[in-house]
Amino acid sequence: MAGLSPAETRHRLLNAAAAVFGRDGFEGARVAQIAEKAGLSVGAIYNHYGSKAELLAAVVEQHSADELGRLLAAEQPMGVLDLIAEQGKRLDHGPLAAPLLVELITASRRDPEAAPILLREVAGREELMAELIRFGQAAGDVVPDVDPAVVARFCLMLGLGSLLLRAMDLQSTDRDAWASFINRIVDQFRPGEDQ
Repeated sequence: MAGLSPAETRHRLLNAAAAVFGRDGFEGARVAQIAEKAGLSVGAIYNHYGSKAELLAAVVEQHSADELGRLLAAEQPMGVLDLIAEQGKRLDHGPLAAPLLVELITASRRDPEAAPILLREVAGREELMAELIRFGQAAGDVVPDVDPAVVARFCLMLGLGSLLLRAMDLQSTDRDAWASFINRIVDQFRPGEDQ
């Protein structure tokens, strides 16, 4: 669309795609519907994304980045373990952007283009988590005797499992009990905490 920067065009596309994928799912969503909702042409989508699967991956990535940005913008600075604890507390009670990732997981089983995109997204999240743990270890905020890759895999498995449970609308646990449990797990990684 004339007058829009590439960044503005991507922003409109991602917002429209999130709405359409959230409403219709990956298989039910049509590129033409996304373009119409964004007020753009189908060609604009393909100028920025090579396929519908790439567009869905970009939406999932943007939602993840937005969530991390909200956490990092907290009024009080948070350490690595505090960030992990806050994310952990949301696994059973937080906002559910999960349907989009669940859609990408489902699409990867049927769409050959979606499978490598899902692998890239999941591997990227896992590596980011491992890097956060390494950073925390270097800063002395995380015990040094845990393998960051193992902690990252455990967090990834919890996160993916929670997506599936929440997508099934399984009843949430007691919020305070869940937060206490998450804090207890995370505290085991703090130096000097009683084991």
